[in-house]
Amino acid sequence: MTTVIIDNKSRIGRKLLKEIEKHPRVAHIVSDERDKTPLPVPEEDLISLDEFKKNFEDAILEDLGLKVQL
Repeated sequence: MTTVIIDNKSRIGRKLLKEIEKHPRVAHIVSDERDKTPLPVPEEDLISLDEFKKNFEDAILEDLGLKVQL
């Protein structure tokens, strides 16, 4: 899956969105105003980006022996 941000206030952006709407089996438009989709995990289980980066760096060091900095 790929996420793309389209400016729906521009002429070309509106045109792109109209084309995307023609293909509902392969593309889904999610708008901040319309999206009421529940999160895939409970909100209390979410972590910050910094915490994720630290956990990921630690896991790479432990599993692969590589020191990376994200």
